[in-house]
Formats: sequence, structure tokens, C-alpha cells
Amino acid sequence: MITRRQFLQGTTAFFTLAGTGITLGISNKGSGNITDTKTLIHLFFRGGMDALNFLIPTTGVNRSEYETKRPNIQIPLNLTLNLDGNFALPSTCTELHNLFQQGKMSMIHAVGMPEGLSSRSHFESQAMFDYGTPGDSSYPTGWLARHVNSSPVINGSAVIPSMSPGNPPVSQQGDSSVLSVGDPSNFHPNPGRYAEEHLFTLSQIFSGSEYLDNAMQTTIDNINIITGLDLTIPANYPNESLAQDLGLIAQVIKADLGLHVATVDFGGWDTHENSGNNGTGYYVDRLGTVSAAIGAFFDDLATAGKDDKVVLTTLTDFGRRVRENGNNGTDHGTAQAMMVVGGSLIGGGQVLGTFPGIADSDLYLNTDLQMTTDFRQPLSDIVRNFLGNPNIETVFPGYTGPQNIGLFPTDEIFKNGFE
Repeated sequence: MITRRQFLQGTTAFFTLAGTGITLGISNKGSGNITDTKTLIHLFFRGGMDALNFLIPTTGVNRSEYETKRPNIQIPLNLTLNLDGNFALPSTCTELHNLFQQGKMSMIHAVGMPEGLSSRSHFESQAMFDYGTPGDSSYPTGWLARHVNSSPVINGSAVIPSMSPGNPPVSQQGDSSVLSVGDPSNFHPNPGRYAEEHLFTLSQIFSGSEYLDNAMQTTIDNINIITGLDLTIPANYPNESLAQDLGLIAQVIKADLGLHVATVDFGGWDTHENSGNNGTGYYVDRLGTVSAAIGAFFDDLATAGKDDKVVLTTLTDFGRRVRENGNNGTDHGTAQAMMVVGGSLIGGGQVLGTFPGIADSDLYLNTDLQMTTDFRQPLSDIVRNFLGNPNIETVFPGYTGPQNIGLFPTDEIFKNGFE
């Protein structure tokens, strides 16, 4: 017997998500062997990741201000990995450091929303980043959905245009092609000796032409496709959630099914207390988990010859305040540090953007790292110059700023549109 819980877990679960505008499914119009697809992986660190203990000032007045304002939670220089002579990563981030040295990773400091449009609320800030609309936390569609729906590159040839392990985030709200796959081995709603008969029965029950019938027919196609794939995650991936999510996405990429967009959420960054002490502890260990996961992901893709077709970006709710609090932690702040990782970056091995400084006179509201790079600038660079979608005004409504930060060559065919 198929329980309601099994049914919703194994199918597209559009019943529970109808109110969000998200339907979970994949196109059954395409075909495989789409070997040249470019893929964006958008990794969101839920909770508000601290920028200054990730992209660490190492020289001059910025270093002295950092040490003064963070007497207990600062990362000592002997526990850092140098990037460019001015900034470093914690020593737990060896895989990320290797990618940076190979020219496959860029860092961007002081990323955020324009002044007056940001929020220190988790809910509001996450929503605005996910929608891609600073100052508006209730937009009808997410920025990744608008990219998928407006891109001239994405068409019916893709079998799986977009996906997310677990429930898709708000950034994919409005993308009817997004597929949610947690554990592929449990994707079938009722596996076993009567699996085919059960799907056949469902296909007979929902054989009409109404919305529900069409959704169920697509769901059955989805089940047949996913259960027919070998999505086994290689053993070199760490056995934790972020690495396993990235590992699953990597197997879909390697299957050449036309994956254009995938999202991953990874929480645990609201470090108000006990974030660590003198370069050790929870926060740097958490970053080590991130580093190992991303390292395994790009090793896997590089072995398959796919790393130059993939870009991974990161965002978080907000950065943390510059000064530590009284609990060996930091409180909600403003600007953040952003990673961009990929095998075809021309801006790889660089710390991009402008660091505003962290002296008292440099701080936003006398407490926060000042935003100097609108988050839509690097994302526009990726959407336009890597993914080939010139419709930035659709992806990021109201954004009129630069569409390149030096990550990729500017594609001249988009300079004046397609006219």
C-alpha cells in the first residue's frame, strides 16, 4: 500500500508546494548525451556566515584592527593559508586553498545589498537574496527560476534542467522544471516486485488531460528516469550532508542530462556564541567541512573532464559584526565574503572587489563590514558571461549596476542584445 508520506516523498510533491509556485519535476521532452551544458551550483550558507574569520585580513592596519576587535576569536597568522598577501583562509580550508592556487577559485570580500535595503533578519535577508530583490522580501519568483525561464540557452533538450537535493529554496520558486531528489534509491514511491504495476496503475488513474493528470504523468516519467540512473556517489566524498548533496549533483552532471542549475543549502552559521578560540573550534571546523566537500566535488568533476563547465557560487544571510561579542561569537552584521569556484574562471586565484577597511570610521553603523560589491554584480557576470543569458533585467529586476566583475570574459554578442 502506498502511504501519503511515501507518495509525497517519492513523487514531485507538487501538492504541498502548490502555494509557493514550485512544482518539483523534470522535463520528459529531452534526451541525454548533452555533453556541453554549463551548470551553476548555488550554495547558500543558512544562518549568516562570518566573513572576517573566513577571508582573514593578514597585513597592515586591517590586521591590527582585526586583532584588536577580535581578541579571542581571531585566527592567528600561523593558522592561516595565504591567498594574495593581504588575505588568507583558515588552515582547515586546504582544499579551497588548493583550488585558489590552481586558479579555480575567486573570493570577493564585502558583498551584500545596497545601503538601506539589507536586513539583519534571517527571514527577510534570506528571502531577498533568494528572490534577487534587495528591499523586497515577497517577490513572486526566485532569481534562479527567472534565469531558467528566460535563458535562450535552456530548451527542451535538457532532461534535468534544474534540481535540488531536498526541497528547493525560494531562489527556484517559479521554476516548474526543478527536480527534488534526496536519496535516489528511495525515489520510487513503492519499490519492490510490483513497482512497475503500481506505476502502470497510477498512469491509468491519471490518464486524462487536466493539470493533475499532466503532473502525475510527468511524475511517473521522472520516477522511471531517476530509478534508471546510476547515481552512486564515489567513496572519496566525505560522509556528511553537504558533500553527499554535492556528490549527487556531480553524478547528474556526469550523466550528461543537461543540468543547468542546482541548489544546495548548508546551515549552522549563526555563531552568536562559542564559535571558537584562537583559531580553533566550531567555526573553523565547519569551514573545514565545506572545504572538504567542495574539494571532493571538483576533484570528481575534474576527473570526468567536467570542471570547466561548472561554476559554484555561495551566499549567506549576511555577514557578522566586526567586533566579537561577550560569548566568543559575533552578532548579525551586513557584508559577507563570497566564493566563486570553477574550472574556467579568468578571475581565478584572485581576491576581487574592494575591501572597505575595518577601522571604526570604516564601519557601517559603527559595527558592520561595509558593503562595497552588490551581490548581483558577480551573479550577473556568471549568468551573462558564463551561462549565456543576457536577460539580466529579468533575472535581477531593477538592477542597473555592472554586469561583470572579472570572473569571465565579457561576451560581446550580448553587448547590444540580439537585435
